[in-house]
Amino acid sequence: MSGLSRKVKLTIASGFSVLALAACSTDTYVSQENVDKYDHRVSKFLIAECLSPEREIKIAVAEHFDFDKYELKEEDNAALDQFVRDIRKLKGRISIAAHTDYQGSETYNEQLSLRRANSVKEYLLKNLPNNEYQWELKHFGEKVPLFKEKTLEANAANRRAYVMFEQMLETETHASCLPPKPERKVFVALTSHFEFDDATLREEDKQELDRIALKLEELQGHILIAGHTDYQGSVSYNEKLALKRAEAVKAYLETKVANTDSFIWEVKSFGESEPLVHEKSLVANKKNRRVFVVFREETVQQNKK
Repeated sequence: MSGLSRKVKLTIASGFSVLALAACSTDTYVSQENVDKYDHRVSKFLIAECLSPEREIKIAVAEHFDFDKYELKEEDNAALDQFVRDIRKLKGRISIAAHTDYQGSETYNEQLSLRRANSVKEYLLKNLPNNEYQWELKHFGEKVPLFKEKTLEANAANRRAYVMFEQMLETETHASCLPPKPERKVFVALTSHFEFDDATLREEDKQELDRIALKLEELQGHILIAGHTDYQGSVSYNEKLALKRAEAVKAYLETKVANTDSFIWEVKSFGESEPLVHEKSLVANKKNRRVFVVFREETVQQNKK
């Protein structure tokens, strides 16, 4: 993969990028048919975790960690502050998954990735009330790299942390809600090489999906797939195109996992409503054409044949 392809893939936006996946509250944008186009078991899964299909979701990526450091960089602060403002009035779960490059021992890198996850949490808590959120921290060390090469560029790309917020139901009225198990696995993947007006997966994105599929072997859980487009085209057309992209990712993953019934598939279409980059340039358009995949381990009651 070329350096330019890696840059497009990994530069989610400048600084600490915020991806808002907020489900639309009206019928004028994302139709209920498209929002709810996922496995019928997902409702039970979401209710068990105090989540709602209409929940607001935000994903952020920190990708500027220096070698052997866990401090957030100066350029991350503005977008991270915006992330805080976006969720301050909401209650929900914040999941943080941090990673390192290959340099250092496995034990040291696990500890370093934990420090990175805690660094993100500590920054968020400067302006967020701790008791309004359920926190889930994951530290993977060097075990889940974006790139297996051991170059300076690959090492820099592998030093990262993903942050995901999901709005929760009121636990006071849903006593059966279950907190996540501390040991459960969480994986995130991004496919960001779609051509204009196209839902065909490129080879680079297939390789990324192959990597996450390998990690899903012998696992069960929930897979959220969120599709997006650039600004070009009508709102209704882009909604359909984003859905096609998300479904293309789902269809590909289904060919790579041994048992599709081991997973609860949740497909969401956001069209052009949640751009990563608000400019209307060729570079911005390319970055906004993407699909996010989030896997969370959970016991799944399989469908009867």
